[in-house]
Amino acid sequence: PTPVPVHAQPLGIMASFDDELALFDAEINSIVTETETAPSTSKAAAPASISAPAVLTVPPVVLMPTVPVLLPPPINPIVNFGAAAALTNAGSFMLPPQLRNHHNQSGGGSQTVAPATIESKAQMYSTPKEDPAAKKVEEMKTMALPADVELNELRKAKQRNEQNSYLGQVQRGEKKMKRFVRCAGGETWEDPSLAEWDPADFRVFCGDLGNEVSDELLAKAFRKYPSFQKAKVVRDGKSNKSKGYGFVSFKSQEDYIRAMREMDGKYVGNRPIKLRKSNWKDRSMEVVKKKIKQKKKLGLI
Repeated sequence: PTPVPVHAQPLGIMASFDDELALFDAEINSIVTETETAPSTSKAAAPASISAPAVLTVPPVVLMPTVPVLLPPPINPIVNFGAAAALTNAGSFMLPPQLRNHHNQSGGGSQTVAPATIESKAQMYSTPKEDPAAKKVEEMKTMALPADVELNELRKAKQRNEQNSYLGQVQRGEKKMKRFVRCAGGETWEDPSLAEWDPADFRVFCGDLGNEVSDELLAKAFRKYPSFQKAKVVRDGKSNKSKGYGFVSFKSQEDYIRAMREMDGKYVGNRPIKLRKSNWKDRSMEVVKKKIKQKKKLGLI
């Protein structure tokens, strides 16, 4: 079958430039085959004139728009340093750093560096002398816990009270031991526990104490004052239950006044406490006898 000329086909059929070339070659081959298969009778007729050569019509070439090709950016050669360079250079893996090939960062290549020479001779290393002052600073300091601080403060207060107490004065030979006879409400009794207190202290009476208040809890409430010496909750001798009151001793009058002003009505345990000046000296048998004598002189008795 005779192929259809290229110009007779619609331009939409041609998909690309290669299809156009293929059609162009097929058209040329069809023209050559037609000239070779012409009948010999036309040659014997001796035409009177030579026909003009056939004009070959070339279809217009449709050029496809060129698409710019995006090339990847040039990749710089990776230069390894340090341990990576020693691993990549297998030949110089066992060589020291002075004999290995170092990469030239400016040119990207490698250059051989001359081996380094040690100019200084070997020296004897000696341990530096220790500074005693610096060693003391570097020593580890133990961190004191809050419970340890409280125990230390209680220990100091106890030592201060033992030193100033009547019993401590007796132990040092300053005074002789005596009996502490008490008198109140028409009753008389002996209280040996008064020997544990400082006879020249400033004592506070703490009332309205709860059953949960102990000697340690009462001392903790007043330990913030520097001259604090002793705190004690009075208990029943048989049942050991709290009687609801106690005493706090101070060596300094300033701390005594501050405590009376600041701690009155503050909670110690589950209740607010009530403070007033202790009149423990007024219940001593000696003081009671003096008062009775004064009343007799005045004629009140």
